[in-house]
Amino acid sequence: MPTEYVLGYPILWASVLIPIIAGFINASARRASKATHAGIAAGSWAVTLALLAPVLAKVFRDNVVAVDPWYARTSSFGTLGLFMDSISALMAMSIAVVSFIIALYSAPYMEHRFHEMGSGSFSTYYFLYQLFTAGMLGAVLASNAILFYLFLELTLIPSALLIVLYGYGDRFKVGLIYLIWTHVGAVLFIIGMFVVGRFDFYVPGAGYVTDVSHSLAAFLLVLIGASVKMAMGGLHLWLPYAHAEAPTPISALLSPLLIGIGGYVLLRAGIGYFGSLWSEATPWLFLWAIVTMLYGGFLVLSQRDIKRLFAYSSISQMGYLMLGLSIANAEAETGAILHYLTHALGKALLFGVAGIFIVALGTRDLENMGGLLRKMPYTGALALVGFMLISGLPPTMGMWSEIYLVFGFSKWAMGYGLWSFVALTILVIASMTLTVIYSFTTFKRVFYGPGGPVYEEASEKPARSLIASLLVLLVLAIVFFIVIGWFADPVAQNMKTVYALR
Repeated sequence: MPTEYVLGYPILWASVLIPIIAGFINASARRASKATHAGIAAGSWAVTLALLAPVLAKVFRDNVVAVDPWYARTSSFGTLGLFMDSISALMAMSIAVVSFIIALYSAPYMEHRFHEMGSGSFSTYYFLYQLFTAGMLGAVLASNAILFYLFLELTLIPSALLIVLYGYGDRFKVGLIYLIWTHVGAVLFIIGMFVVGRFDFYVPGAGYVTDVSHSLAAFLLVLIGASVKMAMGGLHLWLPYAHAEAPTPISALLSPLLIGIGGYVLLRAGIGYFGSLWSEATPWLFLWAIVTMLYGGFLVLSQRDIKRLFAYSSISQMGYLMLGLSIANAEAETGAILHYLTHALGKALLFGVAGIFIVALGTRDLENMGGLLRKMPYTGALALVGFMLISGLPPTMGMWSEIYLVFGFSKWAMGYGLWSFVALTILVIASMTLTVIYSFTTFKRVFYGPGGPVYEEASEKPARSLIASLLVLLVLAIVFFIVIGWFADPVAQNMKTVYALR
């Protein structure tokens, strides 16, 4: 088991509270300029990253569990506090980095959106943005399901309001659908935990809490609730509406960051709490993962709206997370957590590219595009790396997450005999190949071939500031490919000693 390391100062609480405080500063500074609001928001995330950096280094280097010294022990709900092991460290790093970059991206994009709407407030936008993003960070650092639920609910209201206030289409209806579905998912999850009667993921001084329940009812409540948040196949109906019609910077957070937190809590409370039940359900969960990957992938191929296309892609990508979690050996689980980072970078890039098209070309319709690489080479580079990430191609981070997933799958499937192994391998190959097909079919459709109706007027000049912020994600996708061992090895070791079921 990893060694516990109690921090000398409440660094983890500070990393969550600083963005929230910055949000309230944004709310009060109603007459401040766009640059000031963006600076306050991005600056708070820069401070959070600076605070987390030494903790991340300690966790990854020494494979310790960092515990914040501020926590409360209760007789009914366990220990309420924040902690960071190599698993939550990877999640927290993903959230903080993407939140920082999208805070910068938001300023020019939302200026364009406010112009389209005829009104809008940077003060309100960044206030809601900060609460939403800080809630995600708090959720993955929570050592207890009650605290996790409270942070998850903190993400819900601001993100729903961002859709209602600044989204597209029938944004009130879309925001309401999103609010109801995701709230129901969170409530089902916490009811399941109440049925168990235990809430801690990690207890300071005592360690991880695992394998504590054999209640089928509690298991199903936790599984279904978290799977609604993930938008797994059959429980995904809310996602294409919310992610396609949200303001694009929020789509770049909803899709790669928020829905993956459902997979994270399935590791802590699903595999962690219900080990024997999870093992029995593995074949069915595996098939659910494959169906989700194929269903989402095939729907991508039929889309004309580029944001809706990326939304259905996110459903398929959640199938990758469930693939790793369903198998529940150390390699597959590591692949699932690494894929969270892969998807965070890749889908933030791709939704960012969709925003560039909206600002620079005034369209989201793929039928209007074509031949754009000649006019928009930097946008093409961003899209290419985004598609390479989610397709698992080198030299991007995505290659490593797929390697771990495939290794874990092979180790599991070989236990079923030769012919079953062949059949299951065909399913996995088909599912992963479909991602490559829809990714590069879309890339070809947009950037090659004859120019579409917007080709003659196409230019990157109106979106230069959007491109500049997204270039950081492009660089990180390659840097993480190079330094993969720094964080993958501690995650794999943690999985092996705490959560691996076979």
